[in-house]
Amino acid sequence: MYDSLSIWQNRENLKDSGYLKRVPTLLKNATHSVRTDGKEYMNGNIENLFISISENGIAIKGSLNKFWHEDNFCKLTRQETQLSIEKLQDLLQINLINASIKRLDIAHNFIMNEDVNKYYHFLGDSNYYKRLSQPDSVYYNNGLRTKLFYNKVKEGKVRGLEIPQIWLNSNVLRYELRFMKRLPKQFNKNQVLVSDLYDEDFYIYTIDYWINEYKEIKKNRLLAPNISNMTSKNSIEYLLSAYIEKYGKSFAVDFLEMNKNNFSTTKEVSRSKKKLQELKGLTEESPLIKELDNKILRVQEYYR
Repeated sequence: MYDSLSIWQNRENLKDSGYLKRVPTLLKNATHSVRTDGKEYMNGNIENLFISISENGIAIKGSLNKFWHEDNFCKLTRQETQLSIEKLQDLLQINLINASIKRLDIAHNFIMNEDVNKYYHFLGDSNYYKRLSQPDSVYYNNGLRTKLFYNKVKEGKVRGLEIPQIWLNSNVLRYELRFMKRLPKQFNKNQVLVSDLYDEDFYIYTIDYWINEYKEIKKNRLLAPNISNMTSKNSIEYLLSAYIEKYGKSFAVDFLEMNKNNFSTTKEVSRSKKKLQELKGLTEESPLIKELDNKILRVQEYYR
């Protein structure tokens, strides 16, 4: 489930005065830089991970999944998470168990029945998030977290990545939840540590968080008109049904209450409310959303 992450290990936790000289010798493409604050940094890579070293500590950024599997199409299990951290510690020759997690991405790739772009329309608004629709993706952002859906194969091709053959000709929809900052607040912990990543309770909690964030997205429904019986009257009803589907029936009822003085009689208000109830059967759940719902829930069963 885990993909990109950002790790910070401070000098005090390292308890290793020699790391400033030793670790840079282990990096590929190592470079030296002096920033505007006058502090010196050594930057480089361990495989796909970016490493930055200073007198304050060590920062690590990149995809843990790619680090272990060489791509992020495969699943990264809890056991593999622990093994990948142990591998990283061995390569850097430092302790990371008590290092802090500053960013964490949780993601899964789904092989869908239809073209990925067909699913975006049915992913509606999400409370406390700003929704941004792009040609090949849908983003939700609230400053602390970002959730996004996109075509993983297309994204890989654009970035020039090697795509495993099993995925290459498939409709691959990726759902990703990014915890961008202030992780302790979001997870209700004093600190989120590297060791938490493969703790069973924390691991299950992050999966449930990922699933619940998907459930919080309002799913747009299909209008279900009987075209053979379509008239000017019921076509307006279908449009009203679509409006109510988007904004909610309670919104429509509140609107009637606020404007009831504009009606001739209270009976007209009652008739209008009754009409709202009659509109109930004019939409249906999209089979595309049914498919995605089922795949999301199966992920929970798999990782548990």
